[in-house]
Amino acid sequence: MFVVGWYFSAPPIEGTGKCGILYLANPLDACSDLSNKVEKGSNITSPFALVIRGGCSFDDKVRRVQKAGFEAAIVYDNDDGFLVAMAGNAAGIKIHAVFVSKASGEILKKYTGSPDIELWLSPTFENSAWSIMAISFISLLAMSAVLATCFFVRRYHVRRERSRSSRVREFHGMSRRLVKAMPSLIFTAVLDDNSTSRTCAVCLEDYTIGEKLRILPCHHSKLLTIPRM
Repeated sequence: MFVVGWYFSAPPIEGTGKCGILYLANPLDACSDLSNKVEKGSNITSPFALVIRGGCSFDDKVRRVQKAGFEAAIVYDNDDGFLVAMAGNAAGIKIHAVFVSKASGEILKKYTGSPDIELWLSPTFENSAWSIMAISFISLLAMSAVLATCFFVRRYHVRRERSRSSRVREFHGMSRRLVKAMPSLIFTAVLDDNSTSRTCAVCLEDYTIGEKLRILPCHHSKLLTIPRM
């Protein structure tokens, strides 16, 4: 069974909530010490006390419930109407406390003292909202980190492929179209005017008369020529 209401400024409920067995306070208004106490070492798991509003302050009720050994005080309204947040001096209060409507209290009274019925106190909406926001923010950061990693890895591979392609192009040299566009001449003899030598500077073989040579566009002091393949 779930309870919806206002939480008193006592220790907040953390995690997924707290589960316990509900008992009816005696006296019901808890304006005096409770006669039904929870003995230390008993086998009762997380006992909660159901208390009605009125007669004394909210924090006095919670303190007497705590003194009796209970782990939570469920205070229900003694009048129909809208719930308001309970305030008071929470000094020394170590148990959970929640304020619910009169209708909820009347329903809860039917299940007090039954070991087969457990009452579940869940964290407030504000705490849950902050938890959801924190989880969402962390998830967003994780997704951003993954996307950034994928982006930089992809960028690295693209740059690597471009560099490799550039080296391959340099290795294969000039295209056939550019080679055909280079100036050519027919070797007849070693002439000083066109700086033609007797031996190819690339393959180191001597030319024969009648071979067609191509002039390389380099920056040497003389033109280099190679036989046409």
